[in-house]
Amino acid sequence: MNPLRKAFDGEVVEVQPGSRQIVACISTAAVDRDGEVVLPAGLEKKNYAGMTVFYNHDTTLPVGVAQWVKAGGGRVLAKYRCTDKTQFARDMFALAQDGVLNSYSVGFAPREHSPPTPAEIARRPELAGAHRIYRRWELLEFSLVGIPANPEATMLAIAKKVSPQTLAMLRKRLSPAAPAAVDSAASPAEPRKLSAGEIAGVIARRIKPPDMDALLELALARHAGRVR
Repeated sequence: MNPLRKAFDGEVVEVQPGSRQIVACISTAAVDRDGEVVLPAGLEKKNYAGMTVFYNHDTTLPVGVAQWVKAGGGRVLAKYRCTDKTQFARDMFALAQDGVLNSYSVGFAPREHSPPTPAEIARRPELAGAHRIYRRWELLEFSLVGIPANPEATMLAIAKKVSPQTLAMLRKRLSPAAPAAVDSAASPAEPRKLSAGEIAGVIARRIKPPDMDALLELALARHAGRVR
C-alpha cells in the first residue's frame, strides 16, 4: 500500500534557539478535509529518533532530524533538531521560530482502519461526517509545511524574509521551461526566472486548502503593488 499524507494545523509547543530544537504537535484526532481521522493513539510504538524531517515532503529539502515522536492527550508530539549546515534549513528554522511556518504533514503507512462506530459518534458527534478512522498506523516521515489557514502570510514571508540563497534555489527548482525555439539548430531555451512573489505563490498553492484562490490572488496583487 502506498504511504498516505495528512496535513494538520499544528502548534509549535517549544522552540530552543540555542540548540535549534523544536517541539511541535504534528498530528491530531481531528476530522480532516478528506473526512478521515488519524488516531494519535494508533501510532505504532517505535523508536523514531533519527527520522529525517523535510520541507513539504520534498526529500531533497531536508530540514532536520527527529529526536523523538510520541502520542498522548489526543495528539502526536515530535521534537526535532534543525540543521545549521544549509542556508535553506536555517531559513526554515527562522520561519518556524517566528511562527510563520507552524503546521505539519505526516506521511504514514496505514495498518488498520474502519468507519466510526455508533458508540464513537455518540461520544464525538463530529465523527458522523467521517468515513474512515485510521486506528493503527506507522509513521514514515513528517514535514514542516506552510500555514494552511493563511497562505498569504506564508507567501509573503517566503518572498520577503528568506535568504537570497534560498530564493535562488527555489527559483531554479520552480521555474517553468521557456517555449521551445522554432529553429531546431538554436541553443536550448533557458528556463524563465520567477520573481520572489511568483516563487512564494507556487509554494503557497501547493500547500493551500480548498477555496483559497481569491486570497492568493489578492496576496499576489499586494505583493506586486497593484492594490493596497
